[in-house]
Amino acid sequence: MIRILIIASSIALRAGLAALISDEPQMEVMAEAANLFELGKVPPEADVVVWAAGSSIDEDGSVGDDIDLNIGETATLLMIQDDPSWIGFLTQLKIRAWGLIGTEFTRAELITSIQCVNEGLVVADPHWIRQAINPQMNPAQANQNLIDPLTVREVEILQLLAYGLTNKQIAAKLMISAHTVKFHVSMIYNKMGTSNRVETVNLGLKMGLIAI
Repeated sequence: MIRILIIASSIALRAGLAALISDEPQMEVMAEAANLFELGKVPPEADVVVWAAGSSIDEDGSVGDDIDLNIGETATLLMIQDDPSWIGFLTQLKIRAWGLIGTEFTRAELITSIQCVNEGLVVADPHWIRQAINPQMNPAQANQNLIDPLTVREVEILQLLAYGLTNKQIAAKLMISAHTVKFHVSMIYNKMGTSNRVETVNLGLKMGLIAI
């Protein structure tokens, strides 16, 4: 049994996360908290802390609000955040394992990520990791330069388009419907001012939004 602690400022978000996790037979939500200060210290019996972080990374790379995780070296951390800058912060923590997933996750992605960090593995979007390794390529900044920035899910689909996957293949990989993929692709075209896959992928590569 994987014992999970949920930290999120929103009651609705905590309830939503708890509902998704509780449906998994091998997982148990042992406690919830609005923030780290309310929690005080992570109970030693917790296996995974699922934290929907509301704070942001400052320009100097530090974390706002003087956050002290107090997780200890036995528990693991799965953070839900759309800012890949958190990877640098996570790598400095003295914990057994960590993960970083975007806010537009599926239930399968959440459950799999929890299982992976519980096994001592690091979980993160490959593109985010490449960006952390090669800071000269800044997709977040490139995305902000768009009049209407792409969402995390749209960037993920754009990357899969670059790999040559069809709508059906993308739908199967992300466990969403082909209709939803088609909608996201249409939104990507509108935001990037393109009209086909080749043009969109080429622009995404030039902007550093994706890599192949």
